[in-house]
Amino acid sequence: MDRADRGTDSEAKSAGMKKNSVVLPGDELAVSEEYLPGKYAYDDSGRIRALLAGRVVEDMVNREISVKPVTAARTPAVGDYVTGQVEVVQSNSAGVRIYYLNGKPTEKGFSGMLLLRREPPGRGARTRTYVKLGDIVRARVASTLNAIIQLSIDDPRSGVIFALCGNCGRPLLGAGNRAKCEECGNVEERKFANDFGQSPIQP
Repeated sequence: MDRADRGTDSEAKSAGMKKNSVVLPGDELAVSEEYLPGKYAYDDSGRIRALLAGRVVEDMVNREISVKPVTAARTPAVGDYVTGQVEVVQSNSAGVRIYYLNGKPTEKGFSGMLLLRREPPGRGARTRTYVKLGDIVRARVASTLNAIIQLSIDDPRSGVIFALCGNCGRPLLGAGNRAKCEECGNVEERKFANDFGQSPIQP
């Protein structure tokens, strides 16, 4: 399925997607003045975009717009790549709600534990920031021992693929291990994937 096959034109995109429209990651669903981002949607500088491929679902009561994905059939295995959003950050780990499995959307409700490396103690040692709450990350499944999905972001393809400025809430842009907000100039550190900042997001 590609964008041409869905029959959407420039007018439809500028007005936002309608109920039951088929969307791909990064497609604009609505503007934040009209809706709040619901499940599998995110706010990109006032434009609500799809986090994954699926059909648009509108909740007129709560003024939310969501995406209903096509489900993946199997559970994550060692070596798979998953994409999700950071829900909890602790000193040595982070909890990730998984939305994609090997680039395909999943509604199975998987959660993974991202293990964060810490610099060895010593003179001049500092705590490095790998991820923050709300970041969208791509990670490799390192282990499923005891039914716990343990994730790693050590390879170049893995890491944060979308993040918002902690100061003003606008998307961060950059490369390497630092990114800058063009709105307020704030600079933040993460472990970014090598395709960080691409639009639309590639799971």
